[in-house]
Amino acid sequence: MIEITLDKNLDKETFLNFSKLKVEGVDFGKKIRDDHSEVTKENYNEYIDNFYAKHSHELENNLKDTKKCFGEIKDVLFLELQKYFNKDYSKEKYICYLSIFNCNPRYLESKSFQVYYSRSHNMRKEVIAHELTHFAFYDFCHKLGIKNNNALWELSEIFNVFFLNLPPIRNTIGAEELLFYPDLKNKLKAVRLIWDKKLGANEFIIKSLQYLQE
Repeated sequence: MIEITLDKNLDKETFLNFSKLKVEGVDFGKKIRDDHSEVTKENYNEYIDNFYAKHSHELENNLKDTKKCFGEIKDVLFLELQKYFNKDYSKEKYICYLSIFNCNPRYLESKSFQVYYSRSHNMRKEVIAHELTHFAFYDFCHKLGIKNNNALWELSEIFNVFFLNLPPIRNTIGAEELLFYPDLKNKLKAVRLIWDKKLGANEFIIKSLQYLQE
């Protein structure tokens, strides 16, 4: 169902991909520098190798705890996803990598994602639920023939705020789902009016994309 593991080479890719990246009001480079002020493009290989060696015990403990995180949310999350999208996503294969960087990227093609190792227990539960919901959302949209574009990405982030705050999921995670990208705030308010009509998944997505693409 899900593999939860470590991969320092993936963290090296994450550093290179996110150290200068800014998206919709989020400065990923700053998030990296806040926790790792000494890492640079000149020393990142050695820095990451040394960090993994120095913090190996902590990383292994958090790895075990993250497996518990998934166990605590899986039943409720997959049930709600099945109710909304009419598909059992619990049988899919996912990979969750703990990361030393607070970027939490996802990779749709491989159904894999990273979770910042130093987040609290509940907030690691939130990231896992957030990313698994993204995979289900994109799977459903692609089967509708909707192709990846910026509007679909915007809707995926907005949808998660509504879906993950459904009472059964929010209570299981133990934390409120907040909008991660502040520049999408006004669009979220508008799409909420569509969500509040309690449409089916198909109609909600089509109407919301029409608004976002206007």
